[in-house]
Parts: sequence; structure tokens; C-alpha cells
Amino acid sequence: MDWDDLRVFLAIYRTGSTSAAARVLHVQHTTVGRRLNSLELALGTSLFTRTPTGLVPTADADAILPDAEAAERSMRAVERTMGGAKKLEGVVRLTTSEAFSGYFVRRLPKLRAEHPQLMVEVLSGNRVFDLARGEADLGVRIAPTEDPNITGRRIGRAGWALYASEGYIERRGPLRSADAFAGHEVIGFDESLSRVPGALWLAQHAAAAQVPMRGNSINAVVNAAVAGFGIAAVPCFLGGAEPTLQRMLPDLIGDREVWVVFHPDAGRIARVRRVIDFVTDEVTADRDFLMGGPAPAV
Repeated sequence: MDWDDLRVFLAIYRTGSTSAAARVLHVQHTTVGRRLNSLELALGTSLFTRTPTGLVPTADADAILPDAEAAERSMRAVERTMGGAKKLEGVVRLTTSEAFSGYFVRRLPKLRAEHPQLMVEVLSGNRVFDLARGEADLGVRIAPTEDPNITGRRIGRAGWALYASEGYIERRGPLRSADAFAGHEVIGFDESLSRVPGALWLAQHAAAAQVPMRGNSINAVVNAAVAGFGIAAVPCFLGGAEPTLQRMLPDLIGDREVWVVFHPDAGRIARVRRVIDFVTDEVTADRDFLMGGPAPAV
């Protein structure tokens, strides 16, 4: 039995199709089909039932899943320990939120200048990648991890404040106080972001304001503010980085902790450790900016 066959099996099991598994594994669709056929031949059984909506695991597939995942964990541990453990070159996968991705991308050229053979792959979005399974090497999150197998370290805090464009302020005037939203417009958040500090604060203070649009992305809310749609309640590192936006009130409306998380085995690999240190150093150096201070030169 070939480990690559098991790797393909797990990808198909998790995605539900050979084409999706091929994208996850960065291989050709035909390679996935060939590997699956090889594994089914070796085991003497069918692992998936072909249906119009995708591949459905059989009872035999469910039976071997725990052992296949155990094999995956063992192989990941070997790869973390031996794969380029002492070299500052190769790929390091950093997962973070869509909002934070731009912050780090703008700073990565400094790391690139120091280590030109090191490539950081930024995986942005709201999906939580499984670090224990090796879906990413490290993550920057706004909450501590609850996985006992993952190491987490708080590296800072990110404040939230109110911002609006110069054009909006000319049209609607300044915001006089936290409860003076009559006659103003705010950019709302959809249900998926209803628990972020900006959404919670607006729900308590901005009932008198009109809501011309909502966004399911913090970056979209910032872009709407730049376009003049209204007042945005967003992280300071996003609002403060936009030269056309002005802070509406001096006080913060909330904040979130910033954590770097990684598997202990990944933390022993030199290239991953270097990116962990880089992320930590950048957030530490920008502590004032993240909490609403002036934007630093990048």
C-alpha cells in the first residue's frame, strides 16, 4: 500500500469528489482517479459509491477512516521533523482572516529580502484550517485555540473604531457623540459577522442611523466607507491605513486579542519558526497602530 493512495482517499472523503480532491492536493484529476483505483484494488473493495452529486463513502471507507487519519498524523509528524527542518527555504503556509491578510502581505517583502528562498503562502478567509492535520503551518487568529494539540501565544490586541470618508463627512457632517447617529448612515454587517466588535457596538448605539448597505466581509465594509456609503465600524489597522478615511470619534469601540497558533512539531522547523517570529515581531512593533495610533511606514 502506498501512502499517497491513502492521502488521496482522505482528500476524496473530505471533499466528496475527485475533482475537488485534485485541487486540494494540487495534482491532476486523472492522478486522483488512478490512486483511488490502486487503493481499492489493493484492499479488494469499493470505497466510494458514484452518485450524481458526488462520491459517497461506503461502509468500508468509514471503517478505514480512523486508521487512515492516524497514518496521516504520523506522516505529518515525520515531514515536520525532517522536511527542511534546518533550512530557511521552502513554503510556509500562513492562515489568517481576510481582514488581517492585507496587513501581513504588505509586510512580507521585509521577510523576503532577508530570506529570498522562503515563500509564504497566505491562506485568507473565515475557514479555520486544521493545523494538526497539516492544512497550514501557522495561523494568526483573534481568539485562542481550543485544540489541546495546538500551541497558542497571544501577541497583541487589535482595536476597533469608527471611520468615514472625507466626502461623507462633507455631506453628512461629523459625528458629535457615540449616540448622535440621527441623520447619519452606517455600513452594516450581515449575520455571519454579527458578533464582531463593530457589529455589536452599532447594534447598541446606532439604531437611529440609516443602513444603506451591509457586508459579509470586513474588507468590503472598509471599501464601502472609502466609497462614501457611510460610517464604518472596523479594525483600526484597516481604517487607519486608508488615507481617505477619517476617525469619527477618539475612543475605541472595542478590541480583539491577536494570537499566533501552530503545531509544536511545525514550530521546530526553522522556516516555520522564522515566520512565527516575524509575525510576532511585526504585531509587537505595531502595537500602537493596531490600537488606533498613527499608521507606521511599511
